[in-house]
Amino acid sequence: MKSVLLFSVSIGSGHNLAAQAVVQEVLHRYPDCRTRIVDTFKYINPVLDKVITGSYIESLKFNPKIWGYLYEQAEEGDKFIDLKNVLSRLASVKMERLIKESEPQVIVCTHAFPAGILSILRAKGKFTVPLISVMTDFTVHPFWIHEQIDRYVLPCDELRYQMQEYRVPDEKIMATGIPLRKQFSERPNKPEVREKFGLEDKTTVLVMGGGLGLGEIENAIETLGNSDLDLQVVSVTGKNDRLRTKLQLVKTRNSLKVFGYIDNMAEVMGASDIIITKPGGLTTAEVLAMGLPMIIAAPLPGQESRNTEFLLNSGVAVKVRKISHLVPQLKQLLANEKRLNQIKEMASLIGKPRAAEKLVDYLETVQ
Repeated sequence: MKSVLLFSVSIGSGHNLAAQAVVQEVLHRYPDCRTRIVDTFKYINPVLDKVITGSYIESLKFNPKIWGYLYEQAEEGDKFIDLKNVLSRLASVKMERLIKESEPQVIVCTHAFPAGILSILRAKGKFTVPLISVMTDFTVHPFWIHEQIDRYVLPCDELRYQMQEYRVPDEKIMATGIPLRKQFSERPNKPEVREKFGLEDKTTVLVMGGGLGLGEIENAIETLGNSDLDLQVVSVTGKNDRLRTKLQLVKTRNSLKVFGYIDNMAEVMGASDIIITKPGGLTTAEVLAMGLPMIIAAPLPGQESRNTEFLLNSGVAVKVRKISHLVPQLKQLLANEKRLNQIKEMASLIGKPRAAEKLVDYLETVQ
């Protein structure tokens, strides 16, 4: 393999991490392969990137229902957004030039928007190499579906029926999972990683809100930290430095350890017994790969609501409607060892820690 070109979008961190996982596996096998991850909107137009990503993040912070409404309307086929026209305008000469200069043997997209842009370019005959679309949520949104996609990579086999609703041929589908970094291919030794992080060898609850550190993290930590449960709390705030600073000043009865943006998430998950989080696509894939029980709190409308449905239907998570319900729910789980073990077993069954390897196996057949 000589050259692989990947397109992502910096909305959250999941799409980029999935792309990085593919690159990591490609370079593991082919150290001399030319790889590049393109932050699509930023590459096309930095101002456009700031407008799109900024608007998205602000809407999630201050009024997530707006995003949920737009997501659902587009899901139902509402034409308030002429996506094809928008994508056609974005399919610039700049993108075409990049592909010609890179001479990739295959192109991989980890976000729906570049998949749509590139599908239009390919339909116009601007390139002919295989175009792969990696879906990064446990649902199928029509924004992902384009005639020029050669292969769709699904998080799980259960989504095939949704693809059939959009009349995607089964031969275009491979349900090998969301690509994860190699650190998730093996589970760390729990006592060892706890010692590494200076944690006690006791019930450990991880609280996080994805790469952006969104959700009711502070409220959840104060609730758990001051509960009568005998546990320790770990939190990962991602790129939310303001939240990290606030949490480091929080005083709780139970011990609390706070991390910012880290590169060893598998170790932190490996040190934990239960995770409380909002169910972003990549976070969900990582938790399943680690076989961790999940308590879903404050899922964002849109794709996270769909991820929640999948997780609950699969028996790998429970959901609390209010943070005040967190401690009673946690007590029930910890007191029911049989249920905890069932959740862990189902998570291990669904999790795909070697998804990146299987994707690169496929890429080797199309080069």
